[in-house]
Amino acid sequence: MMEVSRSRALPVVLLGTLIVGGCVLAPPAGTLDPPRVEVLATDARAVRYGAEAAQVFEHPEIRDKVRALFGRDWSADGARWVSAPVPAFFSKSSPPQVLRIGETDYIALVGCMAAACATRRALVLVSADGERLLARVDDGGLTHLYAFGPGMITLTPEDRLVVEAAWRALQPH
Repeated sequence: MMEVSRSRALPVVLLGTLIVGGCVLAPPAGTLDPPRVEVLATDARAVRYGAEAAQVFEHPEIRDKVRALFGRDWSADGARWVSAPVPAFFSKSSPPQVLRIGETDYIALVGCMAAACATRRALVLVSADGERLLARVDDGGLTHLYAFGPGMITLTPEDRLVVEAAWRALQPH
């Protein structure tokens, strides 16, 4: 009887040791490091398309691109993946900022739903040349990522890192 309890205890002890001690695995080969993000204060390019998200989204150089970026999620009659049209996620927004992410500069727009800023937030990144747009919408626990630009079909792993690095850099501390 004593021998049986020892044989059952051994796997439990081993499992407990792994959980408490942590099991660290090396990252897979080819894993990308997050890019460095620098917030460029007082950069006049920040307001190139407007002083707030609503103005940027209506700027003639950005208007069609931002709608293509979000597709059906942009409008009230078509929102597919999010609980409300994307402009609602910018009903409250901070002024645009210029970020240098890696070697590329972006105009960053951060917003939230006025009544739900803690759980419904969004970010749009517009490349300095205005050709590429990347975005993240957090909708009550679900995260949606978007990409638009020449030759872009979906976010690359590098683009995902850019969006996530910008998101972390611009979160309130």
